[in-house]
Amino acid sequence: MGEKLVIYFFHAFPLNSNMWKEQIRYFSPKVRCVAINFPGFGGASDDSIPQNPSLSDYAKFAEDIILNTSEGVKICIVGLSMGGYIAMEVIKRKVVRPDFLVLANTKSSPDTQGARQRRFKLIEEIDKLKSVEPVISFYLPNLVPPESFLKEKVLEMAKTASLSGLKKALFAMAERQDYQKYIDDFPGRLLCIGGEKDVLSPPDVVKSMARDKEKEFRLIKGVGHLSNMENPEEFNNILEEFLFS
Repeated sequence: MGEKLVIYFFHAFPLNSNMWKEQIRYFSPKVRCVAINFPGFGGASDDSIPQNPSLSDYAKFAEDIILNTSEGVKICIVGLSMGGYIAMEVIKRKVVRPDFLVLANTKSSPDTQGARQRRFKLIEEIDKLKSVEPVISFYLPNLVPPESFLKEKVLEMAKTASLSGLKKALFAMAERQDYQKYIDDFPGRLLCIGGEKDVLSPPDVVKSMARDKEKEFRLIKGVGHLSNMENPEEFNNILEEFLFS
């Protein structure tokens, strides 16, 4: 099966494809792996994304890559946080029809009014300061604990994002819709992964997306929002069992 499967990894905000390094290392000997840098992240240009975008613009970017690299194979999309939102937009659009969908540390519901306003305020602060610092100040404490060994890695990735890319992604996330009906209707196999200590996408919120709460949800204990980086061994084992058992 491995030779006939491609795993596409969709990264979190404000990170990039480097967050999937341990998954690529583990799975690339078994299957083809493609970790996408969305426009404005990881050095990728955001010229293809309009000024006030929707998540559909990011989904189309991913679809173009998938359509060019997936002929004759099964498709797995693994999306974490923002990457999960984009993955849900992909299944809504049905341009690409993945066989496997993994939603990690994300939620199907739209932003609350308060969350939307925070994103718009961050856009204003980025404009005012011409700096990534407002994003780092808000997100870093929620992404990793202060003493985490991942802090420097996360900072390094966040600082490579372009200011326009950050603003566009914040706008698109603030305007997203409720995706639960598209998850419920998804004909492929679904897995939802939650982190026990995740404050941005609490595990009960992640679990609520699963259609079968027993078979389609896995909890990784002791980790927060970046479950694949905090405990890559367990994340990889869960993903491998889902794909190959």
